[in-house]
Amino acid sequence: MNIKRNIKFIMIFNLSVIIFLLNSFLFAQENPTKDILILNSYQKGFLWTDNIVKGIESVLESEKNNIKLSVEYMDTKTIGYETEYKKQLYDLYKYKYKNRKFDLIISSDDNALDFLREFHQDLFPGVPIAFCGVNNLNISNMIDREIFTGIIELHSVKETIDLALRLHPGTRQIVFVVENSPTGTYLWNQIKGLLKYYEDIRTTRIDDSLSMEQIEDRVRKLSDDTIVYWGTLHRDKFRKYYPFEEGALRVSKASSRPMYGHSVQILPYGIVGGKLLGGFYHGQVVAEMAQRILRGEKALDIPVLTEPQTQYMFNYEQMQRFGINTSDLPEGSIIINKPSSFYEENKILIWSVIAFVVLQMLIIISLVMNITKRKKAEEGLTKSLQRERFWADIVRNASVGVATGYPDGRLGMCNVAYQKITGYSEKELQTIDWNKILTPPEWEESETDKLQELHRMKKSVQYEKEYIRKDGSRVPVEFLVYPRFDSNGNVERYFAFVIDITERKKTEEELQKYREHLEELVNERTVELEEKTKKIEESQQALTCLMEDVNESRVELDVLNKQLQAANKELEAFAYSVSHDLRAPLRNIDGFSQILLEDYSDILDKQGQHYLRRVRAGTQNMGQLIDDILSLSRSGRHTMDKKTINMESIVREVYDSLENELKDRKVDLVVHECPPALADSHLVKIVFTNLLSNALKFTRTRENAKIETGFMTEDGHTVFFIKDNGAGFDMKYADKLFIPFQRLHRAEEYEGSGIGLAIVQRIIHRHGGRIWAESKIDVRTTFYFTLPKS
Repeated sequence: MNIKRNIKFIMIFNLSVIIFLLNSFLFAQENPTKDILILNSYQKGFLWTDNIVKGIESVLESEKNNIKLSVEYMDTKTIGYETEYKKQLYDLYKYKYKNRKFDLIISSDDNALDFLREFHQDLFPGVPIAFCGVNNLNISNMIDREIFTGIIELHSVKETIDLALRLHPGTRQIVFVVENSPTGTYLWNQIKGLLKYYEDIRTTRIDDSLSMEQIEDRVRKLSDDTIVYWGTLHRDKFRKYYPFEEGALRVSKASSRPMYGHSVQILPYGIVGGKLLGGFYHGQVVAEMAQRILRGEKALDIPVLTEPQTQYMFNYEQMQRFGINTSDLPEGSIIINKPSSFYEENKILIWSVIAFVVLQMLIIISLVMNITKRKKAEEGLTKSLQRERFWADIVRNASVGVATGYPDGRLGMCNVAYQKITGYSEKELQTIDWNKILTPPEWEESETDKLQELHRMKKSVQYEKEYIRKDGSRVPVEFLVYPRFDSNGNVERYFAFVIDITERKKTEEELQKYREHLEELVNERTVELEEKTKKIEESQQALTCLMEDVNESRVELDVLNKQLQAANKELEAFAYSVSHDLRAPLRNIDGFSQILLEDYSDILDKQGQHYLRRVRAGTQNMGQLIDDILSLSRSGRHTMDKKTINMESIVREVYDSLENELKDRKVDLVVHECPPALADSHLVKIVFTNLLSNALKFTRTRENAKIETGFMTEDGHTVFFIKDNGAGFDMKYADKLFIPFQRLHRAEEYEGSGIGLAIVQRIIHRHGGRIWAESKIDVRTTFYFTLPKS
């Protein structure tokens, strides 16, 4: 009997030692587990993100003992994804994972993928990446396929519509509920691209231009040949926010017709169902791709999934409401809210009975096997003792501190690593109440609570504490205690595993400081943003007042414009009348003066002939002045025919027409390439005729005369120019330049009536442009003007 008890004791002891030594093997040898990082774009608590993580964990659950899973949340939906925040994330991950080598990274949504595309070679070089939740259809052309693979997030809108039309064959109208937000606009553009497949179906859109009450009223009055498709609607015309569970539920309750959709999130809130996109299934699919990579497949050999990863899912309550049978649904459809069957209601009881029967059979088999094993126990005793010594050697040389102790405070054994942590030798520890001496006073109460929990729960406990080393210094440790109980349920012995966590504590303190610093930065940016928002609101109020003043001024300007048009008409009529009345006497004076010079020159002395020539010159100048006045009047009266014109061709045509003014002069004309303009070609020729004539006139004293035409860009406008190196003028008189009859040079030096530039200005203004000049005396003069772009 004693032999049997000893054999049983040895077998239990060996089994316990093997269990306790697992951690030693994990630290003493290379870690065989796979290290995986999940990097999420959004925050924990965001339903889509949480479901993706749950989906990933559900697939990897079967391998949880071989996988170490770390989850990070970038929180870009709350904080945004600006350059500064991106850099702070980079610095955080660079520090946090500088000593980690991941076997795989899984990213969710666009921002996390963009971050990894930009920094993965620096932060996680060579680590394969599987992504999901990405909305960019062109992503395959933007990633390194040696490293990246994954899933594109797509909705099965067409499949859902096709199914709804099959379930309701009498449908002649589909009402889409889609708001005007960026997300809604993107979805509506997708839907519009599918309408070509349903040309015999009427389509109507309900958006956020209506109140929720108006939307409810609209769907309440739908005809029997209509179905409703819920896209997205979070705000009505009063900008009131409705969570999807409230908005969809209200519309569904009000609707007299069935409502379908494309998202799992709204399935419990009133839609019949459809081929739905859900974060949980999305996470499961990308986790399966991750498993393939972990088993040795290359990311390049796993294609990026561009087909919608959706499932047919339905709400049983809505199916009952609109008379839809389960047999009408696609094979493999998932149905929620369906009443449970007898098996489902009593599943636990049924399996308990089965388990009890199986357990009884196992007990019988175990008893039979136990008899056989008992006969072999004596033969294996010697080998067992040898194995025990083998494991004892492993324990003593393990890198983790290992010790055994008794409830009365005595130490049984400890390995070399434990002695290094405490600073005591094994013999010294065996002569003292080792745990009390090593534990600081402030930790005694916590330690007592943990041991009481161990006794109460009868299982191992894990916690952190401090040890007082032999030299008086303190060292933080992680303490893992396994109890061994006797037949009466009392603790017979403790097995303790101790890890020195000094470096980990330092890292945690540094991370905490960094988190506090990051929170301070976020708070500062928040205050700055609030101040800027306040300034923007003040500016908007000021702008509103300014616009009111502008509108009042515009009304006054319209009145003045009408008055000015009437005055211009009167002025033009007056100019024609005056020119007509003046031409007759001028012709008489000029004619009679010519007769006197030709027929009576022998009677007149030289002084008389001189006076007659001056009379003729004066009448001719007066005639030219009348012509100029009429030209000025016509420039404002000419009906414009705006077309796209070639500015270079017009410049050369006008210059050729002015050859008579050259009089054997050598003038260097430089015509640069100019863009076309939208203008009246006849009026533009008048502009260039006047400006080029002036340039030729004021450069005639120059041996190396040069005239240059071209264009430049200023504030987004095309500005044409004519530049010469002629006489120039003083810029203090520039404001008189375009006033009729104003001359900046003496008539004896340069002829002219002073009306040409006034005509040019009027033509440019009629085109909606502006004209100005810059000059330096005896150096250069440049005229600038703008015309509408072609």
